[in-house]
Amino acid sequence: MNTDNFIHPTSIVEDSVSIGFGNYIGPFCYITGNTVIGNNNRFEAYCSIGTSPEHTNTFFKTDGRVMIGDDNIFREFITVHSGATITTLIGNKNKLLRGSHVGHDSILEDNITLSCNVLIGGYSYVMQGVNFGLGSMCHQFSKVGAYSMIGMGSVITKQSKILPGGVYVGSPVRLLKHNDYGLKKHSISETELEELTHKYNLT
Repeated sequence: MNTDNFIHPTSIVEDSVSIGFGNYIGPFCYITGNTVIGNNNRFEAYCSIGTSPEHTNTFFKTDGRVMIGDDNIFREFITVHSGATITTLIGNKNKLLRGSHVGHDSILEDNITLSCNVLIGGYSYVMQGVNFGLGSMCHQFSKVGAYSMIGMGSVITKQSKILPGGVYVGSPVRLLKHNDYGLKKHSISETELEELTHKYNLT
């Protein structure tokens, strides 16, 4: 483990965990399992990373993996579970706000925001730049298109199709409008959006 990290004395980081440099791990965090953490991440109090999957057949699985990239922010009481069959992956520059959860075998790309109490079910794939509003939920095995916005309290079901660049609201979610604000904020052109939609359809 690189010594160029701050780890609060009340936190537990087990020997099986690999950590890069410049990370901050606040009070009462628990990081376990086959977890790999990159550089310059910040974990506020009471984060739980790498615990076994909440899956019927793998509640006590100890060899699942979590991989976390660089420059992510994890606020208080977030949970990230290890993979049951593949690696749970969180990319770069993501923000997981208080009480949010990433289920086993899920993939989060880059620049994603999970607002407070957002729940991402297992085996979900969230493309870059997605913004989940407060208390929204994502059913397991879901796919969420890049630079989409999921409204506060909305529910992505098994039947939901979340294409890139839209604003989706309701339970179950429905397309409300084009995400002009998010696309402009990230300088996403129509050509780039078409490419991301093609990627969504191929995945």
